[in-house]
Amino acid sequence: MAIVLSLGGGEEKGSWALPLRHERITSFDSPLTLGAFQLSKVCSKLKVRPLSLWDSEYGCAPFLKLTADIQADKIMRLRPPGLFMGHSICQ
Repeated sequence: MAIVLSLGGGEEKGSWALPLRHERITSFDSPLTLGAFQLSKVCSKLKVRPLSLWDSEYGCAPFLKLTADIQADKIMRLRPPGLFMGHSICQ
């Protein structure tokens, strides 16, 4: 799940939140490519740089590479890996 937010800074008045559409993913797409496409499409229509919130499925390097050129800030929930550099972070 992903939500795109504007907190009403700059010229814009008021704040808003837009959940990205849940679409059927074809065998030619992946959740990452579809999410990047939807974010790009939304951001191309905006005058302000939005904040986007993403579920843990999108908190990975391939998604960051796909969205690197999109003018949006991204916050992602990360899955706890259990071990991080040999140390448990889930204590």
